[in-house]
Amino acid sequence: MKSDDSNLIMDVLSATDQNDLLRFVVERGNLSLDGVVNDYMKTRKEQVISDHHPFAITKSKDGRYRTYIKDGSKRKQIVRVNESDLKDFLFRHYAGIPTGESKKPSTLASLYEEWIEHKRVHVEHTTVERIQRDWKRYYSEEEIINIPLRRLDKLTVDKWVHETILRYKLNNHSYGNFSLIIRQMLDYAVDKGIITENVFNQVKVDRKRRLVREEKKPDHTQVYTAEEQEKIFELAWRDFNAKRFRVNHLTPLVVMFMFLTGMRIGEACAIKYSDISGDILTVRRMIRNEGDIIDKTKGTYGERRVLLVPEARSIIEKAQEHQEEYGVSTEYIFSMSERPIFRDSVAKAFYKYCDELGIEKRSSHKARKTFVSSLLDGGVNVNTVRQLVGHVDERTTLNNYCYDRSTNEEIISQMATALS
Repeated sequence: MKSDDSNLIMDVLSATDQNDLLRFVVERGNLSLDGVVNDYMKTRKEQVISDHHPFAITKSKDGRYRTYIKDGSKRKQIVRVNESDLKDFLFRHYAGIPTGESKKPSTLASLYEEWIEHKRVHVEHTTVERIQRDWKRYYSEEEIINIPLRRLDKLTVDKWVHETILRYKLNNHSYGNFSLIIRQMLDYAVDKGIITENVFNQVKVDRKRRLVREEKKPDHTQVYTAEEQEKIFELAWRDFNAKRFRVNHLTPLVVMFMFLTGMRIGEACAIKYSDISGDILTVRRMIRNEGDIIDKTKGTYGERRVLLVPEARSIIEKAQEHQEEYGVSTEYIFSMSERPIFRDSVAKAFYKYCDELGIEKRSSHKARKTFVSSLLDGGVNVNTVRQLVGHVDERTTLNNYCYDRSTNEEIISQMATALS
């Protein structure tokens, strides 16, 4: 039984005529205490609502339940996610039991922690971390978060949103992250019945004129050139053969494997031998920063199949041979224990190799972009590439993962050939 239900039951019983309750028990012939309480609560609730509530209870298109109560000479709309919650409120209202409506007014600030906990069970950990960073940057010091939600109106929100756009020079991507917080928090407040509508939905932003134009990042910051990748492979094989990574000798193999499969770092660290069937690797799980393993991949694509080129197969065989040499029995391909390899050790390896080569530091995610760009340069169909990396829309592949890996000298040579 939920604590809210228990509190309601105690409130009702304390306000109930004991003779009335005894009469109810005798009439029902029910000697089970739980049965008596539940039957009495249900009967009492329905009777009170039937006797006093003049308005219909309806279910909206958004799935929420709505009705009205009298508020002086006006009507006040009441909204709840569940019909049972709505009836609990109505029962308390008409039975004279405190409804909790007179508590300190809710604000974005007071609702934030509760909403974040709600988000944790619906989105990935990395998304929650990004939201927390955006809250600290855009919201935590703003006056608007302390205004009671019932007093927030369109003009107040509209002015603050446009001022924030100018102050932080938001582009389409950063505006989406910024606005997600107030939009979803107000939706949450509607679901809880704190407010009846989300005023942010009335705010209109001319994205083409008001938002800063997004410039695609320079190619050399987003991918590794063919020469850089070749040198990283040389360093990785050197480190693997010399067992330079003491905690996990297989770390250099993961670095190379990511270049050859386009896998995300959390996915590559968590693959198992059971995920391999011939030349096909099924990506179905990932490991988070804190070490939690979840049986899903990032985004909405779901499980995907990665085709293994001979060099990728060779790396898997090397990992297996090394595990057998050290007597390690594990289901994970790149692990020397029963647990997957740590993401951090692989991430740091990428930076280590960049330092050794004296090139600009690029993260492990840039290996994924390098994989996509290499395949497109090699003439692999964009739809095939999209499926291999798990993008729902090929526009994501082309807009965010397609970069030129050529050096300036190579581009000049290509141009000379094309123009001759």
